[in-house]
Amino acid sequence: MITFTGLQQALDEYGERTSTDTEDVDRKIAAMRVAMQVLAILRGIGADDIDAEIEEALLRPVPVDRHGEWFVTHPQMLRTAFVCDLADENELFQATFSALRGTATKARISACVAMSPRWEDGELFEDEPVGVSFFAPANVPSIVMVVSRAGNLRTMELRGELSNTQKRILDKLHGVLAGGEPDGSVEESDKACAHAAMWDALNVAEVNQRFYAGIAARFNELVKALVAAGHDEGDAKMFASRLIGRILFVWFLNQKEFINPDEHYLEIGDLDSTEYYEQKLKRLFFATLNTAKNRRGEDGDKLTPFLNGGLFEEQATDFPNESIPFPEGFFARLYEHFGQYDFTTDESTPDYEQVAIDPEMLGRIFESLLAEQMDDTGKIARNAKGAFYTPREIVAYMCREALRQYLYRELGNDNGIHQGIDKLLDTSDGKWESDSAPRKILWNSNTSIVLPQAIAALERVRVLDPACGSGAFPMGMLQLLMRCRVRLMGKAATANSYQQKLEILQNNVFGVDIEPMAVEIARLRVWLSMIVERESIGQVEPLPNLDFKFVCADSLVPLANEDVSGTDQVRDMTIANVSLKKGILNQGAFDLADESELLEQLKKIRSRYFATTDSERKSELMHQFEEISNQLGGGVASSRGRQIADFHPHSSTVSETGHAPFFDPDLMFGTDAFDVVIGNPPYVQLQKMKNQRIAYESLGYRSYNKTGDLYELFYERGLELLSGHGVLNYITSNKWMRNRYGKELREYLARNAEVISLIDLGAGRFSSATVDTNIMLLAKGHSDRVLQAVKYADDSLTDIAAYVEKYATTIPFNLVKGNTVSDVNKKMPDGGPWVILTDMERDIKAKMEEVGTPLKQLDVRINYGVKTGLNDAFIIDKAKRDELIAADPKSAEIIRPVLRGRDIKRYHYEFADQYLITTHNGYKSEGIDIPRIDVNKYPAIKEWLSSFEPKLSKRADQGNTPYNLRDCAYMGDFSQPKIVWGEISDRAKFAFDKEGQFIAPNSVFMLLGSSLPELTAYLNSDLAEYAFSTMGTTTGMGTVRWQKQKVELIPVPQFNSQVREALKSLIVQIGTWSSSDQKWKDCRQAINDCIFSSVGLDDKERDFIRQQVK
Repeated sequence: MITFTGLQQALDEYGERTSTDTEDVDRKIAAMRVAMQVLAILRGIGADDIDAEIEEALLRPVPVDRHGEWFVTHPQMLRTAFVCDLADENELFQATFSALRGTATKARISACVAMSPRWEDGELFEDEPVGVSFFAPANVPSIVMVVSRAGNLRTMELRGELSNTQKRILDKLHGVLAGGEPDGSVEESDKACAHAAMWDALNVAEVNQRFYAGIAARFNELVKALVAAGHDEGDAKMFASRLIGRILFVWFLNQKEFINPDEHYLEIGDLDSTEYYEQKLKRLFFATLNTAKNRRGEDGDKLTPFLNGGLFEEQATDFPNESIPFPEGFFARLYEHFGQYDFTTDESTPDYEQVAIDPEMLGRIFESLLAEQMDDTGKIARNAKGAFYTPREIVAYMCREALRQYLYRELGNDNGIHQGIDKLLDTSDGKWESDSAPRKILWNSNTSIVLPQAIAALERVRVLDPACGSGAFPMGMLQLLMRCRVRLMGKAATANSYQQKLEILQNNVFGVDIEPMAVEIARLRVWLSMIVERESIGQVEPLPNLDFKFVCADSLVPLANEDVSGTDQVRDMTIANVSLKKGILNQGAFDLADESELLEQLKKIRSRYFATTDSERKSELMHQFEEISNQLGGGVASSRGRQIADFHPHSSTVSETGHAPFFDPDLMFGTDAFDVVIGNPPYVQLQKMKNQRIAYESLGYRSYNKTGDLYELFYERGLELLSGHGVLNYITSNKWMRNRYGKELREYLARNAEVISLIDLGAGRFSSATVDTNIMLLAKGHSDRVLQAVKYADDSLTDIAAYVEKYATTIPFNLVKGNTVSDVNKKMPDGGPWVILTDMERDIKAKMEEVGTPLKQLDVRINYGVKTGLNDAFIIDKAKRDELIAADPKSAEIIRPVLRGRDIKRYHYEFADQYLITTHNGYKSEGIDIPRIDVNKYPAIKEWLSSFEPKLSKRADQGNTPYNLRDCAYMGDFSQPKIVWGEISDRAKFAFDKEGQFIAPNSVFMLLGSSLPELTAYLNSDLAEYAFSTMGTTTGMGTVRWQKQKVELIPVPQFNSQVREALKSLIVQIGTWSSSDQKWKDCRQAINDCIFSSVGLDDKERDFIRQQVK
C-alpha cells in the first residue's frame, strides 16, 4: 500500500483553518493542496512541488458561463470564479478544483459537474478527456472528490483523518491517470480503462458488504453470549439489534458533532465491556439522549441534545435490572470495525452515491442480521419470513412512478398538466439547480393555477407500505415528497426543511410490519433523516414520536366485524368493511354518533402524541388512546375487542406474537384509505406457514390458493386499502404470472384492478436473493385499458424508466361479459398465464401455433420416475449392487440401472452406476397381471432394506409391504424406448433412451409415444427452448423448471416426411460426437436450421431466438 503522509498533512492543515470567511484565500489554497495530493496519487507521481503546481493551476481558471455566484471569487482574478484546471493540457483527463461559496449539496455538485461535459458523458464527447472533480464547500473543511458517468455521480469526501476504507480506495486508484501528456498518444481504450477504474473504485457496494459482515459477526457474538447466560433467544436478538442500532445512531450523531466530546462516551478506556455499558452507554442512552436537559441534574450533560422519539427509552428487553454478560472486548471490536469506515447522515440516491456508511445501511444491516439467524428447521430466518432488502434504484423508480400516477389522477390532464408533472419528477437535480426559473416552465402560462393545486395534492397524499421492513419505501417516499415540495415551493420549503419533513411524517407517510425489529429500524432511519437537516448541535430539536406512523401489526388481518349479538361475522372483503369506521358495531355499546366522536378523540390524541416530549404526558396520552380504543372494540368478550386490546403501539412486547394481530388504518393512523400503497411484500409459501395459512384462508381472500404465496394476498389487501384515485405499486416474485397457484390472483386482478404497467425483472435483482421478480403498478377498477409491459433484460438498474420507455410493449387487456377476449397476438388472458411479448415475439408465437400442435395433443404420454419414498434405501451405487449380488446372485433380477436428472444431457445420458431396487407392487402389462415382488425370495435385499427401519415402514410411498414400492400402473413403460429429462436444468436437455432404463423419482420425467427420435431433436432445439422460456418458471438460481404441465404445452410443428427423415438422421449423427466437437456443433446447427425453416422463421427471427437462448 502506498503512503499517505503528504495527503494526511494537507488534510490536517486544511482542518486547522477554521475561518468562516468564504473568501479566505489561505483556506481555499489549503483545500486546493488536498486536491493536488489526491491527484498526484491518481497520476502515480510524486507530490514534492505541489505549491508550484498550485501557482500554475491558479493561472488556468475554467470559464464559468453561468452561476458564477455559486463560487468564491478567484484570489488573483476579479470577477472570475474560483474554478481551476489542475492538470495542464492533459489528453487523458481533466481535473478541476472548485471553491464553493455555500454548502456542497448534491444538487449543486451535480449542476457544477454538468457544466463541463467529459468523455464519460456520451458519444458526443468522445474526444474530451476523462473527468475528475474536486469541490471545497464553504462551511466545512472537507474536499469532495467526484467521478461521473452519464449524469450519475460517485463521490468520496475527505475530511480529518483518512479512514482505512479511503486508503484502500486511493491505493486502488494509484496510477490510474498516468500518462496523457501532450506529446503522448491517448487511445479510446485508455480513457475507458481510466474511467472504469475510478468508477469501480468508488462503488459503495463493496464497502457495504464488508461493513455488513462485521456487524453481523458482532451481532451473532452477542446473541450467543446472552443465550448462554440464560436469556431467551428472541429477547437476546432484540437486545442485540437495538443496541447496535442505537450505537450506530450515536455514531452518525457524532459524525455531525452532536455528541458532547467532553463526556468521552465513546472512549472505553480500562473498562471491561459490561462496565463500559453500565457506566457510559446507559448514561448516554437513557440519562442523556432520552432525558430533557432540565432533568439531567447538576452533573448531567447539558450539551448533548435530548432526542425524544422513543429510540432511547429503556425497554423490558434492555434487561434494565441485570448486569449484561458482554463478551470480553465486545465494544472494542465493534468500535474498531466502525472506525474503518466513513459515515454520513445524508442518504445516497441512485444518481448520487457517496462512499460512506449512510442511514440506508440500517436497513441493509437488518437484512444482514436476519440472514444470519436460523429458525428451528435450520433455514435462514430471512427466507422463512420472505424479507429481502430492495435496491435503492428500484425503490426510487417505484416511488416516482406511483407518485406520478397519483398526481395524474388528482390534477387531470387539461393543458398539458401531465407533461409538467413529468418535468417535476424526472428533471435531474443538477438540471433543476442550473435552470434559472424551473418552476415557471412546468406548466408555462398555467403554472400559477396548477402550482397551488399540485402543492395541495402533495400535502394531502397518504402513502402506506403494508410490509415496510426497515423502511426503504417510506424513506424513498419521504425523500421524493420533500424533493417535490422544495421544487414547487422554493425558498418557502428550503428555509425550513426540518418543518417540511415533519409535516410529511405527520400527514403523508405510514408503515406497517409484522417484525418488531423492522419497525424499530424504520423509525430509526426516519429520525436520522430529521437529524440531517440540522447543521449544529444547538439546532437539534426533540424528535417526533413515530408510534402512530410505523406500527407493528399483521397487515393482512382486518379488524373483526361482529353483528349486534356480538357473533363474529365472515370477513367481507369489500372496501366498505375494511376499516373501523365502516365496521358493524355492537349497538348495545354505543351508536354511530358515539363512534364518530371517539374516533375524533383518537385523532386528537395521535396528533398531540406526535410532538409530545414529556415522558409522563406521553404515558398519559397512550393510556387515553388505549381506553378509547377498548371502548370502540366493545370489550374483550368479542374477537374485535380482544384484537384491539392487543394493540399497544408504544410497547415492544405487543401480544404473544410480538405484533398486533390485526391492522386497521382508522384506529392506527386515523385514515380509512390511502392514495398510494407501495412496497415489497414477503415471499413465503403459504404451505409453510401452517397456523397463519389457516387463519388467512378463513378471511375469504379471493386471491387465496393454499399452494400459493403470501405476497398474493398483499395485492388484494393493498387494493382494498386504496382510495378511489389510489395506486398500488409492488415488487414481488413473478411466479404468480405463470404458475398454477397464481390463477386466482390473475383472475382477481383482471376483474378488480386497472393494470397500468408490468415489468418482468427476471432474477438477480436482490443481492441477498435469487428470486425472479416483477414490478406491477395498479389502480382500482378493472382491466379494460391497455397496459405497458416489458421484460427487463438490462443488467444495470441505473435507469429503469429509460429502459421501460424504450422497450415497453402496449398490450390491450379487455374483458367482455366477465370473460377475457383473448386474441393470441394482442390480448393478455386473465386467469391463464400472463406472458409479456414484444411484437417480434408475438409474430414468432403466431407462426409456431399456425404450424404446430401442443405436445399433449400428440400421440404421447408423460409420466414421472419411480417414487420410492426413501431413496437412500432403494437407490444404490455399484459397490452396494455388487455386494448384494455377491451375497445372493438372485438379487440381480430386481436391481436395474437408474438415471437421475443430473445424468441426463442434451440428446444423450451418462450412466453414473446408480441402481434401483425394483421391488414393485405388481402391475399390468399388455393385459397380463405381473405379481408384486416377494422380497422374502431375495434375502440379501431384504436385509439391506430392513436396515432402514423405522423409516422404511413410516414412508408414505410404499406398497403392500414396507419392502415394496408404491403402486405404479406404468411400471412396464420403463423398459420401453422413451425420451427422458430432468425437471431442474439450465438448458433444454432431453435424451432418447433406447435401452429401457429406469428413471429416478419426482424430478425426472419420461415421454413415450411415436416419432421419438425427431421429437428428441425438436425438444432440444433453440426454438423449443425459446418457446418454453415464455411459459416456464425459473428457480431463481439460473435454472428452469421443466415441469410436465409446462412441457406438454410446447407447440410441436407438424414436420413433413422429408424433414422427419432429416431429423432422424441428424439425431443418430449427433449421438456419436462430444458436445465440444465441432461436428456436434455443426450437426446441432443443422437441426436448428431444419426446424426454423419448417416454421417459416426469417433471419431476424432466427437471430433473435439464438440470442434469447444463448
